[in-house]
Amino acid sequence: MQKKREGNRGVRSISAMARRVGGVLLATALAMGLTSGLAQAGAPHEMEEVEGPLAIMVLGSGGPEATVKGRASAGYLVFCDGQPCLLMDAGGGTFQRLAKSGVNVKDLDRVLLSHLHIDHTSDLSAIIKTIYFHNVSAGVTREAPIHIWGPAANGVPFPGSDIAQYPATTTYVDAHYAMPGGVERYLNIFTKAIRAGNFAYRAHDLEASWQAGGVQTVLERDGLKVTAIAVKHGPAPAVAYRIDYKGRSIVYSGDTNSESDNMITLSRRADLLIYDTAIMDDPANPVMLQLHTTPTRMGQVAAAARPAKLLLSHITAATEGQFAAIKRRLREQGFDGRVAMARDGKVYVAGDEDEH
Repeated sequence: MQKKREGNRGVRSISAMARRVGGVLLATALAMGLTSGLAQAGAPHEMEEVEGPLAIMVLGSGGPEATVKGRASAGYLVFCDGQPCLLMDAGGGTFQRLAKSGVNVKDLDRVLLSHLHIDHTSDLSAIIKTIYFHNVSAGVTREAPIHIWGPAANGVPFPGSDIAQYPATTTYVDAHYAMPGGVERYLNIFTKAIRAGNFAYRAHDLEASWQAGGVQTVLERDGLKVTAIAVKHGPAPAVAYRIDYKGRSIVYSGDTNSESDNMITLSRRADLLIYDTAIMDDPANPVMLQLHTTPTRMGQVAAAARPAKLLLSHITAATEGQFAAIKRRLREQGFDGRVAMARDGKVYVAGDEDEH
């Protein structure tokens, strides 16, 4: 269970946490400069502990629009036995949330992209670059590639054109990092220059036809299993992910209107289901009904899949402040599990019955 920092209860300073034998801690965040071998600067005075075999930190619970609530766009950091093991999406502001969290991501090597919209991808390169800086700060070099999964192309063209609206994830990633044409190809020499090791990545496409409805195995290693299913998000190729580890499970819908039963298939009996909550039942622009899930449809999915906890995320101006109304709709559809509104920076532990 995440320790709350209120009064003296559950508060641990870095020094106290470092003395905790056998505990799994979030590593110290390092501020780095390029003088005198990248000098180490100060770290946060307090840090959170991540407990349980499977947990997730919300790096961004917002949508594509900057609002006064200050939510970052979509992004989540998954922890296996307290260590960061997966990054899911990396929208605008997630880099800052990661920096503030104090998590060291030097060993992070797996990224899951739900789709290629800007509010799910724009901070990806910044986070990848910080992975290498964290290796420098730890005095080690990195050779292992960073694996990036996401949807394949679906070929949907712009109206009146034969030009596809979206590339495959492999095309998108190569356009950033590949030699010789990637726009951020400098990383192939930069990581060597700062003595972080060799920059390497592997991109992977996942089936993006939501009509097919099949569950795909993304990876299975050391007890960690990640599966995915294609979901409808208007014309955009999109996938939802399920993470299973040591009997615990987290499902992330990404963005979808949940038109098919694919989300039910993927999220049955999950400990934690993170769901796209961008619209109400009567959006001002009906196009949004092709892109996002209404509270009524979410309630139907949750009632059928029966996750232990439903975490409302991808909050927009339309849904901010509507928690009571959304929860009422969920109950009307028969979902009687726990419901919470996601908060940036908060850690949610899969299967933690005491967390509210």
